[in-house]
Amino acid sequence: MSALYEKGTPHAEGYRDVDVSAVAGERNEVRLVDVREPSEFDGLLGHILGAKLVPLSTVEQEAGSWPRDAELVMVCRSGVRSGRAAAQLVRQGFQRVMNLRGGMLAWNETGLPVVRAEHPPELQVADVLDTLLTRMLELGGGVPASLPLGLLQARGGAPTHAQLLCMLDLLRAAGQAAVKDPGAWEGMLRECRDLLAVSRPESSAA
Repeated sequence: MSALYEKGTPHAEGYRDVDVSAVAGERNEVRLVDVREPSEFDGLLGHILGAKLVPLSTVEQEAGSWPRDAELVMVCRSGVRSGRAAAQLVRQGFQRVMNLRGGMLAWNETGLPVVRAEHPPELQVADVLDTLLTRMLELGGGVPASLPLGLLQARGGAPTHAQLLCMLDLLRAAGQAAVKDPGAWEGMLRECRDLLAVSRPESSAA
C-alpha cells in the first residue's frame, strides 16, 4: 500500500481528495482511472501515463472485477465527474478511493508529464484572451466583448494566468442570465479554460 491515501483530505462521501503533486510522486503505486470520454482522454488536456480510460457511465460495471482494497485515484477534467465516480465506488464497498483534486486542468497547470495524441499549440495567456474575444464576438448575445478588455484595463493591461482565470469565472456568472445560447456560451468558456491550462506561464513567455 502507498501512503497516498493517508495524505488525502477526507470527503463527506467517503473518499479522499489528493493533490496532483502527491499523485505524481506515487502514481506507479496506485491505479489511475480516468472517467472522461475517449475524445477527452486523447484531446488537448491529454491523460496521465498509465491511466485506464473508464468513462463515467461504465464505472459501476467495470469496477465489478476490481479488488475492493485496491488503491484507486479517479481522474477527470476538473475533479467533478471523478468525484461522482469516487463516491459511487465507495458505495460499492471500495475502501481506498481517491479523487484527483482539480483534475487534468490542475495536472497540466502544474507542468506534469501528459500523454497526448497531438502536441498542444504553443500558446501564451494573451493568445487565450484573443481566442476568448473572438469567440464572444461570434456568439453575440447580451455580454459585450469589451468586458474582458475593460477588466484588464482596470487591472493594468497585460493579462496574467490568474487574471484570465478570474475573468472566465466572471463571464460564466454574467452569461448565465444574459446570453441567447447558454450551452454554446459554456462550451466557449470551457474551450478557453482548457487552452489556458496548456498555455505557457508568463515567466517563460518572453
